[in-house]
Amino acid sequence: MTQENEALRAENAGLHSKFGEMDKRPVLVMGDEEDLYPGEIKELVLSVLADKLERRVAKRSRRSEVFSNLIKKNDYQGVYRKKKAEIQRILKNYTIMDAKTRKALQDFGFRIEEDGKHYRLTYFGDDRYKTTVAKTPSDARAGKNIAHYIEQTMM
Repeated sequence: MTQENEALRAENAGLHSKFGEMDKRPVLVMGDEEDLYPGEIKELVLSVLADKLERRVAKRSRRSEVFSNLIKKNDYQGVYRKKKAEIQRILKNYTIMDAKTRKALQDFGFRIEEDGKHYRLTYFGDDRYKTTVAKTPSDARAGKNIAHYIEQTMM
């Protein structure tokens, strides 16, 4: 009986240890993608949760409580919303790639190359995230359309 009692104590201690480890595990495990700028992936995930919480989650529901708690505990800064507003501001009235626009886009993280009648914009040097911009756009909404495309595909 003493041996059986010791075996059960050891099993119990092992189970308590595993439960303790479970509390320390992250909610998500990092994938293979790397941040293009510090904290990018964390902010992207939290922005999706925040958007979902605002638009499609019933108030005072379990999802609402869990999402709100995760957003709060992970120090969500709303970087995506700020970046979205900034790219819209930069490209709002785009008609030409003047020095001010070029600098603002470079500060935003774009590499800019000339390519015939267009500029090629590459986001943080990652060739998966690029677009072209006309040197002299004919559409008054060109800048807004480019900003929308950047928001949808690069941010």
